[in-house]
Amino acid sequence: MAAEIHSRPQSSRPVLLNKIEGHSDGVNAAVLIPKEDGVITVSEDRTIRVWLKRDSGQYWPSIYHTVRALKCVCMTRVHSCLLGVCVCVFVSLSEKHTHTHLLLYLLWESQWVISTGHDKSICWMSTQSGSMLGRHSFGSWASCLQYDSDTQHAFVGDHSGQITLLKLDEQTCSVITTLKGHEGSVGALYWDPVQRWLFSGASDNSVIMWDIGGRQGRTLLLQGHHEKVQALWYLPLTHQLVSCSADGGITVWNMETTREEAPQWLDSDSCQKCRQPFFWNIKQMWDSKTLGLRQHHCRKCGKAICGKCSSKRSTYPIMGFEFQVRMCDDCYDTIKEEDRTPLATFNEGKHNIAHMDMDLSRGLMVTCGSDRVVKVTHSCFISFVLVF
Repeated sequence: MAAEIHSRPQSSRPVLLNKIEGHSDGVNAAVLIPKEDGVITVSEDRTIRVWLKRDSGQYWPSIYHTVRALKCVCMTRVHSCLLGVCVCVFVSLSEKHTHTHLLLYLLWESQWVISTGHDKSICWMSTQSGSMLGRHSFGSWASCLQYDSDTQHAFVGDHSGQITLLKLDEQTCSVITTLKGHEGSVGALYWDPVQRWLFSGASDNSVIMWDIGGRQGRTLLLQGHHEKVQALWYLPLTHQLVSCSADGGITVWNMETTREEAPQWLDSDSCQKCRQPFFWNIKQMWDSKTLGLRQHHCRKCGKAICGKCSSKRSTYPIMGFEFQVRMCDDCYDTIKEEDRTPLATFNEGKHNIAHMDMDLSRGLMVTCGSDRVVKVTHSCFISFVLVF
């Protein structure tokens, strides 16, 4: 019988179930153990720990492993072999990269490990022999990694704000394209292979949805954080995107609604409304005997405008602006009150969030960060019961 999905009643905010403390340094990743009351963490203190829930309701580190040669900065979920894979990968990769900060992706079927880090390169290696299969260098150190095993495409976000799309083969790779849109270091990537959407979050406090599936390179800009975005998760059953930031903000975006793509900012030597010169337009300032003005941009139409012609501020959620942004006076007058209805909800994790993991069947979310705290919460936005 086909499974039916029922949504449980949603509370107004995440409900804290457990707080796990014990690491002596920041916790870089934490994942929920499927079908078990347990959490696996990796930390800057060079430990990999398995925390199992006791009868008392508290989590206890049942397995504790120290990696001497390398800081533990990431983790990949691989069936029931998660811990063994982590230990093996961290030890074997310590000699492959010249820097300690690593991001990795384990391909169980093809027996590959893909890794990248601060040495500005991506490597893919055989899990059987440990030998290097290929390597590609970037101009900036890599900060996040995703991989599509069906098409063998790797997505690498870097410190410069770019995302490089690579096609990996057995011993070679080719650069497909470079995605440019962020104004700060890319801190998180999430790939949805069904919709073929790539989500990226960065230190410019924004999230971008890249439509890789062929819709003419369509992108959506989402701005609903006050700090850098460090974790992303897409929920295909409810068409929601969950993003987390360094200040503990958890934003849930409605990705089912029809949205407008933010315009490209236009270049001009003078205000495109009142025609007054900007301060670098020496000729027009001299001819008109006026002092040049500072350039701004309307977030709705993208026109270059002066401060006087853009005195209004408004939210515009359909374009991803959940906070008030600059609008030219003409665009502000076209926005109706219903256009300001939020398309995202905001929650507070109350701690630094550098990584998150979810278990949709149990409605659980685990978050961790540089404050050395791991929180297990019942999520207000994802909770499903599968009935067979």
